[in-house]
Amino acid sequence: MKSLGAFLMAIGVVAAGFAFLLALSLGIFLLPDASPVGVLWAWDGVLIGFLFFRVWGIATDLRVDDVLSMHNFLHLPLNPGDVFVLNVVALHVQPSPLIFGAALLGLSLASVFALGPAHVILLPLALAAFWCVIAVTRQLQTFVAALMVNKRRRGTIVAVSFLVAMLLIQAPNIYVQVGLWSERDQPDPVPAEQENGEALAPGEVSRWLLIPTLAVPPGWLAYGAYQAKQDRYWPAALATLGFLAITGWSLSRSYRSTLQVYRHTERARARPRHRSASSSATRRRRIADAYWGVFPTVPAAIGRASLRQWFRSPQGKYGFLAPIMAFAFVLVAALRFEDMAQAQPYLGVGLAAFCCAPAGFANNVFGWDRGGFRVLLAAAPPRHLVLLGKHLGLIPITLGPGFAALVVVQLGWPQPATHFFASMLQLALFCLVVFMVGTHFSITDPWAASFNSLKQRGEAMASNLGAFFAAAFAVGVMMLAIAALLAVERLLAGAAWTIPVYLVASMIELAFVAAWYRRVLLRQARALPAQEDRILEAITTPVD
Repeated sequence: MKSLGAFLMAIGVVAAGFAFLLALSLGIFLLPDASPVGVLWAWDGVLIGFLFFRVWGIATDLRVDDVLSMHNFLHLPLNPGDVFVLNVVALHVQPSPLIFGAALLGLSLASVFALGPAHVILLPLALAAFWCVIAVTRQLQTFVAALMVNKRRRGTIVAVSFLVAMLLIQAPNIYVQVGLWSERDQPDPVPAEQENGEALAPGEVSRWLLIPTLAVPPGWLAYGAYQAKQDRYWPAALATLGFLAITGWSLSRSYRSTLQVYRHTERARARPRHRSASSSATRRRRIADAYWGVFPTVPAAIGRASLRQWFRSPQGKYGFLAPIMAFAFVLVAALRFEDMAQAQPYLGVGLAAFCCAPAGFANNVFGWDRGGFRVLLAAAPPRHLVLLGKHLGLIPITLGPGFAALVVVQLGWPQPATHFFASMLQLALFCLVVFMVGTHFSITDPWAASFNSLKQRGEAMASNLGAFFAAAFAVGVMMLAIAALLAVERLLAGAAWTIPVYLVASMIELAFVAAWYRRVLLRQARALPAQEDRILEAITTPVD
């Protein structure tokens, strides 16, 4: 791991040198002829890129990874503030601060060389903006880490943070898709020059760009450069003071949050209120009891415990919410097309299969138990009931979103009822196939799951890739079979007596796969006892 860290650091240094030379050379050649608006966009682009990578790194790993852990210094007669300062300084040598800090430095020097010595004021401005981003993102990271002291909230915070980051990434695409859809039936827009009565003067920035630049503190860097291009330097000086003030405030708040994290103290809360269970919670409990009451006691108990364990992990919350969000994105894109009736069966089955992504937890059905797997073995239930219970715990989070996707597509683009029920059967087929493949990898290649981060160890990534390609191959073959069945049914549509080929063939497929699933489950149950010791050792390996 040390050699890998040194290699990544070497790559970061090389990339930082390249970013510095690129920003310096492009700035020297392009800044003299650039308009103030072009200067504004250049500085905004570099700083937005820096913010994006910093926030993305925090969203993927919400732990406070300090070089010097305060756990080793709080019991010594040392000032914890010194340790905090060293850790903040160490943030400057991470890949994204190195690269974008070098780019900001190169662009500042290019402004001095290309636009004159008066633009030397951009050097302290860029340095203050760089420190401000480091301090604010550090405060955000320690604040979220302080919230994660409560173990019950860790999974929710990690999943929601990652999803928010994904939404920020997809925001331009969503804007474009919705804009194209809303403008499809509208008349030609009136030119802005005619609407406003006059065109913008050369080099003048529009109000919609200038207002958010001034309203958001990171935009002060670009605004200072924009004003400096027009020989007004006092905004850059004021922005520098503002950045330094925000940096000091953020570092002080971050220091207090860091002490809370390492001392395992939580924020003061209001006195807990005793609230009775709501009617919606009671209704959900009744539905859950009705579902688990259908199955035998042993697999139902195992499935119920497994489902709760998965939902407590960040991967479980993300795996359940991400397909729903992706389905919404695809649905927005599909609304751009006027006629989707012919593609409805393929769209419905494809989206339903994609929404069954939580079935991928079958790739590691024992890894989420940690030490609880030892208790499960001590209870000595029949091994085929253990595997069945694990699969029953995955059914609500796989068939539920898949069924919802089929219903939405059916309401949007109605098709014959036989196609809808056949797609439901195909959805059950997908789950059975993924369960069989995932259980095989769970027994032969187990790994320990993390409940604090979405990051995975190397062996986990290798196992997931193998299970993914195996399941994708099986599902791809089934999708080809579905396309063939729909093509045959379409050819027979003109016959005197229409045969629901798709529905009949899906029923036969489900019966065959269900019988094969029962045989595979018994075979995997016989192979499980020989691997239990290795599974227990693998899944109890500390990863957090």
